[in-house]
Amino acid sequence: MTTGMTGTTGATGKVPAPPGAPEHTSGRISPLRRTPLRLFLVCLVILVAAVPWRRGAFYTGGTDAVVVLKAALTLAAFGLVVMAPSRGVPWSRLRAGPVTWLVLYLGIATAGAFLADEALASLVLAARLTLLTATIVLLFRRYPSDLVLSALTGAMLALALVSGATGVGSLASEGRLYGGIPPTNANEIALLVSVPLLCLAWRTVQRMARAVETVAILPLVGVLWLTGTRTGLAAVALGLVLLVAMAPRIPVPVAVTGVLAVPVLLYLTFWTPLLSSYLTRGDSAGILTLNSRTVAWSAALDYPDTMVEWLLGHGLSVKVIPVSALYRNEQMLDSTWISALVQAGVLGSAVLALLVLTTLVRVLTVAQPLRPLLLATLVVLTVTSWLESGMFDTSVTFIAFLAFTMTAQETGHQTGPATAPETGPAIDAGRSA
Repeated sequence: MTTGMTGTTGATGKVPAPPGAPEHTSGRISPLRRTPLRLFLVCLVILVAAVPWRRGAFYTGGTDAVVVLKAALTLAAFGLVVMAPSRGVPWSRLRAGPVTWLVLYLGIATAGAFLADEALASLVLAARLTLLTATIVLLFRRYPSDLVLSALTGAMLALALVSGATGVGSLASEGRLYGGIPPTNANEIALLVSVPLLCLAWRTVQRMARAVETVAILPLVGVLWLTGTRTGLAAVALGLVLLVAMAPRIPVPVAVTGVLAVPVLLYLTFWTPLLSSYLTRGDSAGILTLNSRTVAWSAALDYPDTMVEWLLGHGLSVKVIPVSALYRNEQMLDSTWISALVQAGVLGSAVLALLVLTTLVRVLTVAQPLRPLLLATLVVLTVTSWLESGMFDTSVTFIAFLAFTMTAQETGHQTGPATAPETGPAIDAGRSA
């Protein structure tokens, strides 16, 4: 006999969750999903406020109209979230563990800035990052996590398409796709595309995708290719491999596509210059030396003069350091971790390393089918952070990292699978019963 009471098996053969347990809605996450307008606007506003508005310019203190306007946008987004009705996780169950690590990191960097006489600029940047963090945390209080991730990835996709479409002329002048409005760099567009791409690929591999979601994957890969990003492309490829490897049952179309991709890649690698020219950008030595990044990294290791500077850094405002190189005497820190070492010292870098490690361990406790999406996305962001700055700054990378980390914290204690429609034949990649 079947009943609808908690703890008994219903007509579908599934065991209902106990009272108070979070509903498994991870299968609804999609950048093409319709979400509440307020939520989408908040996500879009914080993304617009996080992307660069000026190329090669960084806040170093004083009155800066761009920084003030960006802070005003973030404050407006925070106000919109505050006024939204609460439909997400109650405060008693809201797990914001990453915030503790971030506060500790900001405290270390700010202390280092005070000791290095660079306090004002660092305080402004720390306040912006704190406000952004509070906005994201509050989003998970006001809305379910599946809605937040859907709105965020949808806003990322919308911003990437607008910025890329208005900057398409850069393909002729620069050879890569840069943004027009806002004037984002190519790597930023690649990141804005990569997270929604992973989400759509995850839905396809998990046999939850609609036809339009599966079809949208190829154009997004094309946009990623046009940005010319090498680190981003390699990271996304690794993420796609993780999504397929962690799928309990691989859909037949996905398996066939993977098999057919092998000879195509071999042909492009050994019989055409397409892949090699993309990877080297016409300079094969650039791959071996990581271009000019190693110059800045070497200078960063010599930047601290005292033990206190080694431990606490110089503050968040240090984005460029002096270098000894041909044609330039200063250079941007093109690595989140090298930046952390300069900005918050060894102590701050250790805090961020622990944050990332504990997050990845936490993700491994998340139930299917959400675990592959969270792990693949966080791995892509972490890999990219080694060669690009911004994972722990007011940036798109930070927004995505914190949102997916918050989702992992919220769902890490769940043990039941999310319900999702199954469509089409599949190849069982798991153990047989």
